[in-house]
Amino acid sequence: MPNSNPSKDCRPAAVIFSQGDEVINGATVDTNAAWLAEHCQELGFNIIRHITVADDLDDIVHAMQEIDGFADVCLSTGGLGSTQDDLTMQAYSLAFGVELEFNENALNAMTAYFKGMNRPMPDVNRKQAYVPADTRIIDNHWGTAPGFMGKAKRCLFYFMPGVPYEMKKMVESFVKEDLRKMFKVNKQKLVTLRTTGLGESAIQQKLDEFAIPKNVRISFRAGLAENELKLYFSDTALDVEIELLVEQIKTALGRGVFAVDGLGQSVKSLPDLVDQLMQEKGLSLQVVETLTQGKISQQCSSTWLKNTKIYPRVADVLAELNISGDEINEEIATQCAAYYMGKGTSKLVLVQLYDVVSDSEGVIFTALVGKDISESSTKKIKGRLELQRVSAMASAFERMRVVLEQ
Repeated sequence: MPNSNPSKDCRPAAVIFSQGDEVINGATVDTNAAWLAEHCQELGFNIIRHITVADDLDDIVHAMQEIDGFADVCLSTGGLGSTQDDLTMQAYSLAFGVELEFNENALNAMTAYFKGMNRPMPDVNRKQAYVPADTRIIDNHWGTAPGFMGKAKRCLFYFMPGVPYEMKKMVESFVKEDLRKMFKVNKQKLVTLRTTGLGESAIQQKLDEFAIPKNVRISFRAGLAENELKLYFSDTALDVEIELLVEQIKTALGRGVFAVDGLGQSVKSLPDLVDQLMQEKGLSLQVVETLTQGKISQQCSSTWLKNTKIYPRVADVLAELNISGDEINEEIATQCAAYYMGKGTSKLVLVQLYDVVSDSEGVIFTALVGKDISESSTKKIKGRLELQRVSAMASAFERMRVVLEQ
């Protein structure tokens, strides 16, 4: 995998730029930035920064000038409305010394939008028709605020509304294709190893045993139930070299790797893998939950999930089966699964029981029963209640995965 300067990323540098007091103070979660970053990376750009500023003209001007100094592309959201705190066009004008010019096409588009809603256009909306000179309007067929794009000294800016629906429509209808035309980017090859039951430190320790090529970039994405190991390869990397390294890492991490996404397989999560396996095998499932209180069922597809029973207490499950005593174990979980298997029509029954050890510790007993299947497991779980529930849910799907892949 040759690279004359492996430490330098030669892809165009991109910045995600968000504006608005509501984003700065936390009143609005900036989902736009995450969505834009994902799609920008898919196109092959190197996202180097996320920048957020309040509705302050000087701050916005300074941020734009700063971005122009180090970025090739900037995707910006917010500040294109008709109120006094919408400052993007004025800021761009000041930042790069261009006049605001009245754009009749922008006005006509807004007028048509309001007419389509059988509403007169307020006079304040005329403000949105004043666009910086030497820029190009990005049509907004889904709202009132037109977007625009402009080239400063270095950076190509795309400005879009902060309304997520309108922004996404603009990106899909214009921005993506324009970026492809403006930049010839060779996309990196991404392979994601999806793991469960392995912490980041455990994965890193295993990676330290390998001589990872310097032109392979590694990143982690941690979750409560799953951790992702992402390997970014240059566009010149040979498939055989990629497959060899991935297989070596997968072997080192062992059974904790439940899927490899990017080598002919597309798996987004452990429940997604189970969904694919269930549909592939034509199976159906009944779930009996206690601790997880519906979390398992929520991750199942209605295509094959036939019935769900959720019990607030394990004692309620045992009472229905006339099982006496306080002991809870794998055998009882399996007995419960066999009972529901006999009463229902699904091809598989999953039962998960829970025994409390303390406020921060418990034990889950998971049983999966079918016509020719009887598998069970016991696992200690620790942490706050919500963390225990997530761990229990992951354990249930891991049990299904192991059985379905046999």
